[in-house]
Amino acid sequence: MKNSFRLLAVLFVFSFVGFVRAGDFTSTVLQSNQVLGPITISGDHFFQIRNFTQEVGGFARGFVSITKDGLTITNAFVASVEDPSTFVLNEPVDSFTVAGPATVTVTCGDTTNCFITYRKGQE
Repeated sequence: MKNSFRLLAVLFVFSFVGFVRAGDFTSTVLQSNQVLGPITISGDHFFQIRNFTQEVGGFARGFVSITKDGLTITNAFVASVEDPSTFVLNEPVDSFTVAGPATVTVTCGDTTNCFITYRKGQE
């Protein structure tokens, strides 16, 4: 009985490893070439990226595409490169906000993982 309870508890914890929520923000790890979205933002909402980083080693960076009023901007925001071996963030991590109505798609780079923290809120 104890072993089955422990196994059930471990499975429960691992089922939520894919994403983490902290207040309104959601954090997730994207594998190489993985796409998050499309995320539709209605007219009275916004989409904010607080953190978008990528490991060192990829040739192509992760990027955010925005479609608004029929126009698409492919590299509206790119991932900052982080080198975990030096414990120093080589590039600044800025916030990025998109006002609706729009459609947002986040694409990770070609050979490394990306980490993104974002929220969708109402104005």
